[in-house]
Amino acid sequence: MISILSQWKIVLLPSTVLYLYLVHHLRFRRSSSLPHKYPYPDRTSYNKMTFRHAWEIHNSLIEYEFPTTFSAATMFALFKAYGIPTISSILRATGQFSSKDTVDKRYTDTGCLLLEAVLNPPASERALEAIARINYLHSPHMASGKISNDDLLYTLSLFALEPARWVKKYEWRELTNLEMCAVGTLWKLLGEALGIKYDVLGDGAELNDGLMWLEALDDWSSEYQERYMVPAESNKQVADATLYHITWKLSKKMKSVGNRVVAALLEDKLREAMMIPKPPQSYYTLINRFISARKFILLHLSLPRMRPKKRLPIASSSGRIHSRKYNIQPWYVKPTFSNRYGLKAWRTWWKGGVLPGDDGGKYFPEGFRASELGPNGLRGRGEKEMGAERSRLEELWSSERGVCPFLVQE
Repeated sequence: MISILSQWKIVLLPSTVLYLYLVHHLRFRRSSSLPHKYPYPDRTSYNKMTFRHAWEIHNSLIEYEFPTTFSAATMFALFKAYGIPTISSILRATGQFSSKDTVDKRYTDTGCLLLEAVLNPPASERALEAIARINYLHSPHMASGKISNDDLLYTLSLFALEPARWVKKYEWRELTNLEMCAVGTLWKLLGEALGIKYDVLGDGAELNDGLMWLEALDDWSSEYQERYMVPAESNKQVADATLYHITWKLSKKMKSVGNRVVAALLEDKLREAMMIPKPPQSYYTLINRFISARKFILLHLSLPRMRPKKRLPIASSSGRIHSRKYNIQPWYVKPTFSNRYGLKAWRTWWKGGVLPGDDGGKYFPEGFRASELGPNGLRGRGEKEMGAERSRLEELWSSERGVCPFLVQE
């Protein structure tokens, strides 16, 4: 017995040491290689960053470095936007939170448009289609004055800033300055494509790289939130619908626990604006302990992800696009064998949920086109307006500013 234990030690100890060395050696390799992979070795070169390079760095963060945190942060960014009454009141007025079907479809359509706009290559047909559709859906509210440029800029700031904030708070490392510059460069040009003005951020000539622009956006966003994020009944209604969407998969007994966990993840000002009760201190303690343990395991005991976590919807040969996953109802999900009979499908069936292909064509198992996303009353409408937007976007992204948003300001 002793000899067997000794033999195991001979194998196990060196293997453990080697594994820990590999984790230590490889964990930061991707981030430390960026200044060598891209021609931006220091801050003086950041204003030369191209939109394409910014997109590649941003996608690496989503697919390799922090896929779970970026996904959660984006969902909570939407939640945070609803803490502004002028934003939540529009959603309440449109009736998008009046039933289970409209709530889930609203989140699905928003998610599909965001993924199509951000994860597809710059100036690609799919990215142009998605942004043109977003602009079409926003145009009536902007024309009527119901949604202001500041509200749009605040919403954009959340998509740009929340992932970095969540990474800093919950992950094993923070984003580097180069990665933050890429985030700023990407979202600045996406905001221009969405028709958002940046006058309130200060002198554009002084904000001459993505990092500087992102810092100015952070300052403005924090001030805007402090001033306009206040309690309102419309906030509460949207919050209740969002909590239902987030905790739907939990059992009835666990829903109250899930709601308290979500509440503990919210900033106090947002939670108060949503009229959500503060959870017991024990929830904050348990969450903090879980986060600390997760950080330690990822940093010291886990090898970096070698395969990308794909989130981009899947294009079919017909040109229609399918969602990869769903929460409550299978909007735009292809009824493959795995989607109908795999482990996740069995769990959904056991809970009484809907599977891809159920209820005929109700959930559009054939997939979607960008022009079909949005409220049912607007499905397939706006082709002419979207065509004009695509032309404007093609002109923007083929220009010098579209290639390198800050270089032209020198």
